[in-house]
Amino acid sequence: MIETPMIIKARLSPREILDKYTYVIRMTWIQTLEYKANIVVGMFAILSGVIIEYLLWKRIFITRGISEIGGFTFQALIIYIFFCLVVGQLKSSWVTSIEMIDGIREGELNKYLIRPISYFVYHLMLFIGHNSLYYLVYFFLITGMAVFFPEWVFPGWTHGVMFLITLAISVYLSYAMYFLMVCFAFWFGEVRALVIAYNLANLVLTGQMVPMQLFPEGLRNFLHFTPLPYLVDVPVSIATGRMPVEMWVSAIVMGMFWSVIITLAGMILYSRGIKRYEGFGG
Repeated sequence: MIETPMIIKARLSPREILDKYTYVIRMTWIQTLEYKANIVVGMFAILSGVIIEYLLWKRIFITRGISEIGGFTFQALIIYIFFCLVVGQLKSSWVTSIEMIDGIREGELNKYLIRPISYFVYHLMLFIGHNSLYYLVYFFLITGMAVFFPEWVFPGWTHGVMFLITLAISVYLSYAMYFLMVCFAFWFGEVRALVIAYNLANLVLTGQMVPMQLFPEGLRNFLHFTPLPYLVDVPVSIATGRMPVEMWVSAIVMGMFWSVIITLAGMILYSRGIKRYEGFGG
């Protein structure tokens, strides 16, 4: 009679767990440095987007003969849109989500099930590592704007601190929402169309193309009951001084609330989906 060896699972200390996931970020950082052209493409996408928005809104202001629209001067509107495009790119994790969908559909999820690693946290670290160069480049870009054009952004140092806090919430919340959509792949196999549709809707409904303050009142009121304002509008409104200071705490609390809700929903879907996971590609 052959005895089955007993498998002993080692309990990792918090320091070892932290080292494990920071190593993932470091390795992803090294891989990202091999594709520096992505940063150039990303910068071009933002600058071209700002130029297009500039030309469109300039024509609107001239044609209508106005100096302000929805509380925005032309200069304030362009600065707001620029920040929206930057934050929108920093929080975007659709590439990571596509890889996760393919992993579930093709059976590559197996390697995560047999290792002491969290599927959710591992891909969050991958996402942060892939976007790390963007964080660095845009940090210097935004800092330069704050130094040379202080009247445009960050009226006070507290605005900068709160912007970073709400930006971190935005990045995590965005990833959690992508993870929630990825988990539908356990049932439907191919859900890339869902991610693409979400990305397109996200461009409009989060204020990256048109500020949310210019939306119809009914749509604006509806969006306030969703996590969408906390993805782009809240960080940018704080950075540009458009959100009153007394609203900061409630905005952060609601952003964290939605982060918890979306994360729990994703974990529930993942735990149920893993039970029907077949473990082979197709």
